[in-house]
Amino acid sequence: MLNNLVYLLPVIFVVLGGMVALAAEPFFDDENKHKVLPWVSAFFIALGVVALYYAKTETLLSLYAMDPVRRVLCMAILLCAFLGISGLQWTLGREKFKGGEAYGLMLLATSGALLMTQAIDFVALFIAMELTSFPIYALVGIRRKDINANEGVFKYFVSGAVFSAIFLYGVSLIYGATGSTHFCGHVLSGREAIYGVGMLFVIAGLLFKAGAAPLHFWVADVYTGASVAVTGFMAAVVKVGALAALGTVWVSVLVTRSGAEAVWNLAEKVTIANPSKPLFYVIVVVALLSMVIGAFSGLAQKSVRRILAFSAVMNAGFIVIGLLVPNYLGKGEIQMGPMFYFLITYAIASAGALTGIAYMSGREDHKENLDELQGAGRRRPFVALGVAVCLASLAGLPPVAGFLAKFTLFTEAFNADLGWLAAIGFGLSLVAAVYYLRIAYVLFAPKKDEGESKCCCGEGKCCGQFEATYVYLLRFAVAVAAISLLVISVRPALALIG
Repeated sequence: MLNNLVYLLPVIFVVLGGMVALAAEPFFDDENKHKVLPWVSAFFIALGVVALYYAKTETLLSLYAMDPVRRVLCMAILLCAFLGISGLQWTLGREKFKGGEAYGLMLLATSGALLMTQAIDFVALFIAMELTSFPIYALVGIRRKDINANEGVFKYFVSGAVFSAIFLYGVSLIYGATGSTHFCGHVLSGREAIYGVGMLFVIAGLLFKAGAAPLHFWVADVYTGASVAVTGFMAAVVKVGALAALGTVWVSVLVTRSGAEAVWNLAEKVTIANPSKPLFYVIVVVALLSMVIGAFSGLAQKSVRRILAFSAVMNAGFIVIGLLVPNYLGKGEIQMGPMFYFLITYAIASAGALTGIAYMSGREDHKENLDELQGAGRRRPFVALGVAVCLASLAGLPPVAGFLAKFTLFTEAFNADLGWLAAIGFGLSLVAAVYYLRIAYVLFAPKKDEGESKCCCGEGKCCGQFEATYVYLLRFAVAVAAISLLVISVRPALALIG
């Protein structure tokens, strides 16, 4: 038992960091909170990364599991959490925010995402989902006087509560059909229909968390209401947790329906008998709707947060294609390595890009529109270069990891007799590349009015001392994100499992 707890050490360290940050926050004055607490949080994230090295391929009481895929996904979550902490330090320090509880909340949300990735039981998954969601509600609405933040947190809370209830109702139906809350419980005779309806509700709840169409209606408004740093955290950490859980549930429902033995190691290839065509069509419809809505809706936006909100919808569509490879419908074979590689590259690139944009977006993110960001990269070339690498990955340009992720996923889709779906995805990725490249172009384009204030805080006064205080962590984090995308492009085995 105690030996198995070793692989939960990353979660334990992150939770401990969140508790330490919350407990220490009242003992610092307002200025020092943003100088000390982010570094404390980063230290505990680093401890979590080190602890992952000792994580074993094992289960704990049939509630949580660890394997090579989950280890890499947890590493991506911790890196994106580090990006979120660094962006939050810059944002809150620049605005002279009086509280420091946001750092603890972000670490607690990170621990929830880690547990979502490792869960193999529906009750454990539900608790992890709620542990992720409640801190995010507070982080979205942390600017209490901002009307957009109030609108965003209201929509997210209400819709999140509804889909949490739908998810929990699905779990109750699955329990009635199997007599167990484990992902791979055996369906009792005559209760197949109840199990199917329950699983449909569970999948709907996870697709909501992932921001996939047609359950994407909250994404744009919530991303706009949150600060840019929190938006980057949500787009990466929450999506990794939700889609990792969806992948685990997907494998589990397939082996349960076919009567095969329970499977919890995501690094294994799974072969099932009599794959379900209705489930195949559900995934195809979700993928198509997400890709089309995300690609074309993003073209009409000028807010970077809204552009990357629809990017999140579109990429959710790309990622769920990975549930059908290498040949789900023909041979019943499932191997989700391409899906998880795509998910990791998307999460790092999205979090890195938005963290860099937070650095250049002005006080209270008032300058995060394309017109107002024009020329910002010329004044801050180091961070802007990191953002450009992240945007290149999102656009799927070589030699960054996003190119290999899309190439691998679309190639596997062709091999699975889904060439038409891969062709549509490739075409829509070219459409989306327009708005990624537009952001990169704007950052380095000449500024329209050179006489305008060049101060990052937008108040027309020198802020060099401010930058020296709060920017080191952000610059380092964005650089790590950009380098990571280049490294896993050259060495895909570091992130591509199976």
